[in-house]
Amino acid sequence: MMKTNYITIMMKHFEQMHVEVAAAAETVLDASSLKDKDAVYDCHRFLFVKSGTGKLFAQNKEIPLEKGKLFIMLAGMPHRIVLEAGETATLQWCHFRSSYEDRDLYRTLQIPYYIQVEDEAAISGIFVRVFEESARNGLTSKLKIKAAMLELISYYLDSLSLIDNDAPTDELQKIDMVLKYIDEHLGDNITVENMAKQVYLHPNYFIVFFKGILGYSPIQYVNLRRMEIAKNLLLQPNSNVSSVAGQVGMQIYYFSRMFKAHTGLTPSRFRKQAAFIAASSEAESTDREEGN
Repeated sequence: MMKTNYITIMMKHFEQMHVEVAAAAETVLDASSLKDKDAVYDCHRFLFVKSGTGKLFAQNKEIPLEKGKLFIMLAGMPHRIVLEAGETATLQWCHFRSSYEDRDLYRTLQIPYYIQVEDEAAISGIFVRVFEESARNGLTSKLKIKAAMLELISYYLDSLSLIDNDAPTDELQKIDMVLKYIDEHLGDNITVENMAKQVYLHPNYFIVFFKGILGYSPIQYVNLRRMEIAKNLLLQPNSNVSSVAGQVGMQIYYFSRMFKAHTGLTPSRFRKQAAFIAASSEAESTDREEGN
């Protein structure tokens, strides 16, 4: 279950995340252009090694700076690039901030500092798009920059094996216990007090702790989880709105009102639309098979 909840934490965070690029460029480095001390930034940094070799020192580790490596240096993390005399390295980089970074989620999830990129041209192309739109400053430039950054972050995360982490942090273990409790009691009256008891925290502190990891208050998350489960239940052929409301622990009137606020459709309308789409897809599939 920890694997599933680990992904849940990631998904809930990135569903809400907003990205703002503070600066971005391509830089050619040599030994004379580097300072012999650690750099510390108040924003996150992506560094992509387009060419060249060297070393990067961070968190008491020495990491080879090699072509095709994509680094993420978290805000406040001291790090230093070192090149020997005669060495050069071309880096594409961007400094960015994301909403909810005050949660320190990247550290909580123990994201590695770098990956080896397989499609170097694609990653370099994303950086180029950020450079171009930053210089253009057009009507939709910020939107395009955000799209490029989310693509870059997605690539980075897709390349990791986060869910194989053998030593989840204490925070993740606590959240894992709470998420299990919520899923097992969706049909019951779930209170903040009961959730806090699962991890032996005071309710007031628990609310801050939970929101710091998930980005939602505990009750907001419970209601969102109820809506997610309800959508799946409503897709079942023999389901009905009343039984689904009961399975997620809600009175039918309140459930219908919340469901419409969440999806823009009443539960009944959602079921009919889903059935129509499924029937249409099945008909198209049959037509293609007969055409072959």
